[in-house]
Amino acid sequence: MQYLYDFKEGKIKMGLPIGCELDNYLRFKPGQLNIILGHDNVGKTYFTSWYFLNLAIQHEIKWCVWSGENQHGQIIRDMITMLAGEDFVDISLDKIRRLSNIIEQHFDFVDNTKLYTPAQLLNIFADSNCNAVLIDPYTGLERSMDYGDNYKFLNDCRHFCNTTGKTIYINTHPVTESGRTANQYPKGHEWEGHLKAPLKAHVEGGKPFSNRADDIIVLHRLTQHKEMKFYTMLSVSKVRDTDTGGQQSYMDEPILFEYNFGKGFICNSVDPLKEYRNLLTDKKLF
Repeated sequence: MQYLYDFKEGKIKMGLPIGCELDNYLRFKPGQLNIILGHDNVGKTYFTSWYFLNLAIQHEIKWCVWSGENQHGQIIRDMITMLAGEDFVDISLDKIRRLSNIIEQHFDFVDNTKLYTPAQLLNIFADSNCNAVLIDPYTGLERSMDYGDNYKFLNDCRHFCNTTGKTIYINTHPVTESGRTANQYPKGHEWEGHLKAPLKAHVEGGKPFSNRADDIIVLHRLTQHKEMKFYTMLSVSKVRDTDTGGQQSYMDEPILFEYNFGKGFICNSVDPLKEYRNLLTDKKLF
């Protein structure tokens, strides 16, 4: 009844924004199970690092990250470049130290030299003093990939979210079919011959993932296109709770994020980190 009263009186909190067009479609919400889908080499880890960094800096969200395919030092280097808004080689050692300290206050990285089962990783997350976690990628865990095991993993993740209030993001890859000729842009299209973004039904592991997820985010990039390779395309394929913000994006109208030479994405001329840079690098704050 309390929830019903709160909803009627407009007291249900909206999900957290980051200050750009993306907020119309995607919000951070506690206790959610979210799937991120994309072909290999489109920059899923890089984009999620930027998105999570925005949430960390703007809303004090603390993260625990397991990345089986990327070195922690590389991720931190990329985040420092985004926070500084400068090429890494041009950033002073003093600023690197200060920005690294800020990042380490908001991000814990799970040792990726070990192989974990889903249960082991969820236990690590549960013991962490964090608000949200990343599994990157699901296929990097020690587990079976049959239908029943996928549902067990997702049910365990759902239980984890419900009991801890922490949000899970899972990076996934699509099935082989999504990378074949039939999924290329057709003749006459401006991107003729280039690979299309996968559909949510393409997620490796099948229907259980789209069934159990709260939000499904599809990331794509035309990696062999001369100009478009510098733009990350984001589509939101599912939002379970639109009352707290977010909605599905329109078909064939992805939200575009300009790479900006690695200095933090720009979305529709907006750099969400811009107003925070001077504060973060001001020596008076340290």
